[in-house]
Amino acid sequence: MAQVFPLEVYMYSDLQSLPKLSFPLMPKEEFSNDLESLYKIPFHSILLTYPKTSEGKDSSFEEWKKKGVLKKEGAAIYKYTQEYKHPVSGKLFKRVGIMAGLKVDDWGPESVLPHEGINSEVVEQGIQFLENYQVNSSPIHLLYSDPEQRLRNYLENPTELISMFTDSLGTIHKLEKFEERTYKDIYKLFKSNPLFLADGHHRYQTMILFNRKYSKNTLIPAYISLIENEPPRILPFHRLVKLSEFKEEKLLHILKKFFQVQPISSENVEAFTVQEDGGEWGLIMKSQSFILKPINEKVKHFINNKAYNEAGQKMALIDYLVLKYLEDFKKEQAKNWFNLKFSYNFTKLTRKVRSGEADFGLILKGISMKTLGRTVLDNSILPEKSTFFYPKMLAGLVFYDLTDQN
Repeated sequence: MAQVFPLEVYMYSDLQSLPKLSFPLMPKEEFSNDLESLYKIPFHSILLTYPKTSEGKDSSFEEWKKKGVLKKEGAAIYKYTQEYKHPVSGKLFKRVGIMAGLKVDDWGPESVLPHEGINSEVVEQGIQFLENYQVNSSPIHLLYSDPEQRLRNYLENPTELISMFTDSLGTIHKLEKFEERTYKDIYKLFKSNPLFLADGHHRYQTMILFNRKYSKNTLIPAYISLIENEPPRILPFHRLVKLSEFKEEKLLHILKKFFQVQPISSENVEAFTVQEDGGEWGLIMKSQSFILKPINEKVKHFINNKAYNEAGQKMALIDYLVLKYLEDFKKEQAKNWFNLKFSYNFTKLTRKVRSGEADFGLILKGISMKTLGRTVLDNSILPEKSTFFYPKMLAGLVFYDLTDQN
């Protein structure tokens, strides 16, 4: 059973500054040129979240505390709500759950279940960051299926409003604190089902290894929301590829060995991304766009293989088949033969390809929440950067001090 506890954190002393000093935990690529401007804002949370360097000890967190920029809050359980417009469908959604401290155990049905692969280099960088900065300003996001209504009933308890504001992407964030008398009930909330990790795989693995390395039991700030409130389909992470030398006709020649390549307008590619999945992908290049339908026996082998069933086949084929089978390109390139980036934003992806910043984009379809649930319970793991849960958690909402936690 996952164990959660009241969370003791620092917050900005001036909560009115949250809209200016916090930011959604998006991939850096999604910020474009806006990211650099955040570093120029004094005491912006990005300085303690995505520092430009994590080499050597950094005293910024201690200095912010001494200057009164941050103040320590007593241990508490928070109610956290995100109201947002879906970036593809335009529909309005409301996500609600609790913010608490989660005991960091090894992955498994008794604690936290993952759904994506993890990059060990990213984890090592995360450990180095924690060692040097001794602060965690990036809560993870977990989902909980609540058939017995325990969490939903707990969320009906009285609260005190802490902060409410709209971020730069239009998401309304509302943070409230539950009355202390309700804290004793928190320990029995998650007895029935495991917690599904939506966002923060690298952060959770980093804390597992950090605690193991230093023999600690440090909690991790965690947002646990109702899975029933999520949109029925999860946004995908599309792939952007940049080669040192690129020819469209050569790429098409290689892909035709494995796919039926059907020309289509870029507008129709975008519409295609929200359709039910039939095993196809989209391809965007500077001058033309296509739908890719797998036809080769090697592709069918991946689709029929149990390890790639359900959600796995949709993501793994692109990463393990398309990119790795571009052998003609690989032979002509240096060791780091392609520059691979990810984006959930179809419009930005198309713009980067049309401008030449990327040579081509591989367009994936989102998977359903039901499919993801089956995949996770079947112990299947999708490739890294397969899903994009929107909206993201905010960095800077809370600051968890690693030096005074037991």
